[in-house]
Amino acid sequence: MTLLAFVAIMLFGFAAYNLSCALVDVPTGKTSRMMLMARKQQGVKTEKLLDVYITRIAGLLTPRIRLDKLKRNRLLQALDIAGIELSPEVYTARAWVSAGLVGLCALPMAFLIPLGVPILIGLAVALWFSSYYAAFDFVKKRRKRIETEIPRFALTIGQSLENDRDVLKILTSYRRVAGKEFGAELDQTIADMKTGNYENALIHFETRIGSPMLSDVIRGLIGVLRGDDQRMYFKMVTFDMRQIEQNNLKSDAAKRPKKIQRYSMLMLVCIMIIYLVVLCTEVLGSLGAFFG
Repeated sequence: MTLLAFVAIMLFGFAAYNLSCALVDVPTGKTSRMMLMARKQQGVKTEKLLDVYITRIAGLLTPRIRLDKLKRNRLLQALDIAGIELSPEVYTARAWVSAGLVGLCALPMAFLIPLGVPILIGLAVALWFSSYYAAFDFVKKRRKRIETEIPRFALTIGQSLENDRDVLKILTSYRRVAGKEFGAELDQTIADMKTGNYENALIHFETRIGSPMLSDVIRGLIGVLRGDDQRMYFKMVTFDMRQIEQNNLKSDAAKRPKKIQRYSMLMLVCIMIIYLVVLCTEVLGSLGAFFG
């Protein structure tokens, strides 16, 4: 009886899926694969077929998504930095659709394995957080990688100011040794400086990264543009950044024993569970032999 109910649920789900695809005009699997193949031949970033369907469904839910201005601007900036070509509304709807699809699986699970319902609901909640905050996590990790390079950037500027005060020349010279993420930001800043106002280009550079360490560097560069002697300023900034870097290294080193201790406790719990299972098995076997 349970097997027949499971088969009936599977067939009902398959029929409901195809009917919903027809109603919302979702392309067939063959058509979608041909579209993805064409995008790949054109050099466009590859995308999974499931993501295509989820994005299409999310687009239908976009008119019902309402975001306040501050949250929308923050999300729009994160999507732009992460290179995700979606509007904030579509991106938010994608997170809800992904979590909703997993949550809907809890309905048939309630008839088959009721204990699995809380697991699916928890998985749906975790998937929503993972999908929605993926862009913010990318921006955070990227900013952290960029901040590791800022002390060297400040030191190079301080050394260059001893001989030259041309800010554009200094940035162009450092671009040759810059990392991938920081180099991409420098490319955009250099292009903005060549086509517009130097000070505005540096301010936009600071806004895109959003790092307090870079703000100190930009403040010094703006002072150079205004004709101030900032050599002593950059020496002080470099010293402060080295202190911050040393404190971060000490903090990371202090966290490692705690992580090792946590993993050691997990291993101890696993070993205790193994011994407990063996002990219970032996006790139950002895009781069965005793009463038998």
